[in-house]
Parts: sequence; structure tokens; C-alpha cells
Amino acid sequence: MSRNRLFGVAAMQQQTAPAAAPVQASRQAPVAAEMMKDEKYGSAAQIMALPAAKLGALLQDPGASVYARAKACQRLAVVGDKSAVPALAALLGEPQLSLYARTALETMPDRSVDDALRAALGKVQGKLLAGVINSIGKRRDASAIGALEKLRYNADAEVAGSANAALARIRPPL
Repeated sequence: MSRNRLFGVAAMQQQTAPAAAPVQASRQAPVAAEMMKDEKYGSAAQIMALPAAKLGALLQDPGASVYARAKACQRLAVVGDKSAVPALAALLGEPQLSLYARTALETMPDRSVDDALRAALGKVQGKLLAGVINSIGKRRDASAIGALEKLRYNADAEVAGSANAALARIRPPL
């Protein structure tokens, strides 16, 4: 079969192929955006526009939704300072918000973050503990080496593996 004939067949197939069904995403996007809203604090954009002090207060508000608190954590990862550390540290034990809180804490250069993460080692267990250990490793907190050494022998394999990985990040190579 010649080259022109091959391309001609392909062109004919494209012309005779049925048109794809219109995508419904444009109708669904506003509905999804409307669902992602906190009754008290508003949309993601409204929450992200709050100053750092108000974001910290939002985290401590028992009436705030998980969604609003997660958005506040995301914004504090960018604009947060040491004043937000206690509010973020309080979320380390909450399964739905621990990751958001750790992500915000990891970006803050203040040493109070390291203190808060080390304090959380004795308060959380399982996956949350493994996450805190990972954050300590990312921050390369040498003051946590003793605690991490003990956690290397934890019965939970995920915790023990996280402790080993964190120690590998913190310690200088031999």
C-alpha cells in the first residue's frame, strides 16, 4: 500500500468517526467548587486571604470544618511563622489534619517547630507517628537522634522504617 493511500485511509477514518460526547466537566466544576466551602469561613480563596494570625485562630476554632482547617494549614505553609506552631502542633494527632499540619511545620525555619515535632513523638502512634518521624527527618533535627534510635526498634514496621530513614537523613555520611 502506498504512503498516500495509508494517510488517505486515516483521514477518512477521522472524518467518519462519531463525535465524542461533550464533556460535562464545565457543568460539574461549579458544583464541586460550591461544595468546597466552609459555612463560617467561606471558600478556599477567602480562607487563603486571611492573615496568618487569623489562620492560627481558625485552627483553634472547634466550629471550623476540617476543610477550613486544612486550607489554613496549606496557607500557613507559605505565610506562617512561629506564632502558628502551637496551633499546628495540636493537629499532629488528628488523622485528617496531621499531614496538613506537618506540611506547614516543615517549611518554617523556627526551632520551636523541632521542639513541637519531638514532643509529638510521645503523643501519636502508628501512621501519625511515622509521619512525624518523616517530618523530623526532613528538617534534619539532630536533637532527635536519641529518640529516633529508640524508635528504630518499634514493633510497628512502618514506624521503625521511618526512624531508620530519618536517621539516615540526619546523620552525616560515614
